[in-house]
Amino acid sequence: MPFDPLLENQRPGLLLNKGVVYIGFASHGDNHPWHGWVLGYNSTTLQQLMIYNVTPNASGGGIWQGGGALAADGAGNIYFATGNGGFDADMGGVDYGDSVEKISPSGSVVDYFTPSDQQNMDANDLDLGSGGPVLLVDQPSGPYPHELIAGGKSGTIYVVNRDNMGHYNPNQDNQIIQSLPGILPNGGLQIGNFSTPVYFNGYVYFGAVNDYLKAFQLSNGLLSTAPTSQSTAIYPIRGGSFAISANGATNGILWAIQNNGASPDNDTGAPGVLFAYDATNLGSELYDTGQAGGRDTLDLAVKFAIPLVANGKVFVAGQTRLTVYGVLP
Repeated sequence: MPFDPLLENQRPGLLLNKGVVYIGFASHGDNHPWHGWVLGYNSTTLQQLMIYNVTPNASGGGIWQGGGALAADGAGNIYFATGNGGFDADMGGVDYGDSVEKISPSGSVVDYFTPSDQQNMDANDLDLGSGGPVLLVDQPSGPYPHELIAGGKSGTIYVVNRDNMGHYNPNQDNQIIQSLPGILPNGGLQIGNFSTPVYFNGYVYFGAVNDYLKAFQLSNGLLSTAPTSQSTAIYPIRGGSFAISANGATNGILWAIQNNGASPDNDTGAPGVLFAYDATNLGSELYDTGQAGGRDTLDLAVKFAIPLVANGKVFVAGQTRLTVYGVLP
């Protein structure tokens, strides 16, 4: 199976895992034939060590994840969500479209979860892999210490046991820990979740397209069935891209970029806005870049760009410049 760089798009962030850099790929403009790929390279010598194809006997299965990186556990296993494409793993095949996969560092499939409506997802462009999965810290209570949470264009949030991911049930999804069907906006090509959720101090945060940022509380390994708080601002284009800063388990701040582009694939329009929220209550806005007139105006936003917090400053990459925010002297 040849890797054709003309047809492949390297959107996800890179993963550095035990001395190997792993790179995920999806398509370039959905021009067939293309596949989801994971390639691994020695971080010192750049020698290629691993090749994995999501759909070797079909097509599609791209690893998009809204720019979110592949994830890894302590044993070095790699996790990612795939998009629309062939799926036959339930019949002994090797194609994993619209699935959350767990593969070994050498590129063999260890486990997977595929939603029961995978065929509908594939037929209606409701990629599960539009957003990436988040691996939670070990849960101190409940029967499942190792969990991941994911959600895509369908608007359903999935809580999966990383030790037994459940594979595929064509009738329902009760083989996993929990599913929250349709809890995020859904139903169209450019609706749903396009971000990797964020975990902090017992809460999981989502920012779907044309929706408020929402916090769900995690208790005994289960998410609350409704948001415990949400932002007052709506994030219209590709949802919110966000990150958490904190002093250990206190003073948590959720930083989010609102993209005010004219359309999801057209980044012209009004400047983006950087928001800061109290992570314990997203209804409490601490700051935004529109509060001081033109002093803090952000560049036109870039979809999937995540704010970076380091050394007391917030770094935001826009279309034409890198903007750095900090406390005024």
